[in-house]
Amino acid sequence: MLSNKKLVAAMALGLSLTLSACGTKTDNAIKTGSDDMIKTISELKTQISNNDEAKAKDSGEALEKSWEKFEDSVKDKDKALYEKVETPLHIIEAGVKVSPLNADTLNQAGDQLESVLKEVKDLK
Repeated sequence: MLSNKKLVAAMALGLSLTLSACGTKTDNAIKTGSDDMIKTISELKTQISNNDEAKAKDSGEALEKSWEKFEDSVKDKDKALYEKVETPLHIIEAGVKVSPLNADTLNQAGDQLESVLKEVKDLK
């Protein structure tokens, strides 16, 4: 009987370690994805400043593609924070398709998105 208890304990420990490793992978994906998006926002602001509509549009699309990689993980951990990301992201996505670019609106949405992404990075 004692060996069965040890076996169960070992299995429980193994499962626990596996689950904690999955959490770490998700946390890393969130941090990496947030960092990538923050970098893209910085590039977008430069493109807006240079009135480079084509590159700004590409950056807007890149932001959405980056977000798609980890948005479900954020939504699972904090639905309100997920929605705080969606609002400025949608403004940017729509705004980069308008000619001429509305620099004030895009920069404000970029600042808001960057601020929220810094919160997202700290999700546990």
